[in-house]
Amino acid sequence: MEREKSPAHLQTTPDTFNITDLETLKAVSTPFRQNLMRLMADEPRTVKEMAQELGTPPSRLYYHINQLEKHGIIRVVKTQVISGIIEKQYQLSARDFRVDRALLTPGSGQGDAAIEAVLLGTLDAGAEEIRQGIRTGVIDMSKRRPEPGTTFIGHSLATLTPQQYSDFLQRLFDLYQEFERMTSSPDEETVQLTGLLVALYPTTSPSGDD
Repeated sequence: MEREKSPAHLQTTPDTFNITDLETLKAVSTPFRQNLMRLMADEPRTVKEMAQELGTPPSRLYYHINQLEKHGIIRVVKTQVISGIIEKQYQLSARDFRVDRALLTPGSGQGDAAIEAVLLGTLDAGAEEIRQGIRTGVIDMSKRRPEPGTTFIGHSLATLTPQQYSDFLQRLFDLYQEFERMTSSPDEETVQLTGLLVALYPTTSPSGDD
């Protein structure tokens, strides 16, 4: 016996969710929760469906799902009762999530903690995706660029003028936006989920401290 409630996903999904507090930022800053968010980005998912896709027991997901819902990152869009058990479908509450610049004010306890959460969350998520690619064989470390299945990881420092920095930043941002707009045709036989990790930043000379 199945009883279905009115689907809330008929409501319009906001374009942007502005993260304005440290606790919400921390709630989305772990690679595991970012994976969950990605699963709920395009269509509603149940905990059971996400657990199957991640290859993990549903019991491992409940705490993380509750935290994301508590902070408004996800919402229940459909509820149905099957054999007396309530099953919920979750979806992201917005299409894009951004950190309020006011939260990233250095020199304050909250600002420093927020900056650390952004850095570790971004870098840890990228590192875990690369590790997973290597473990599953979709990244082939024996191949040379630009063959499919290869990856590029690099770190470099350069001395730039303000104009060079501005010009390069714009080109990099344009390329990043191009990457986000890229889609594959549904009838394409070989498609691959692909990650891009980008950072450009002014810095100072290394201090030489151990």
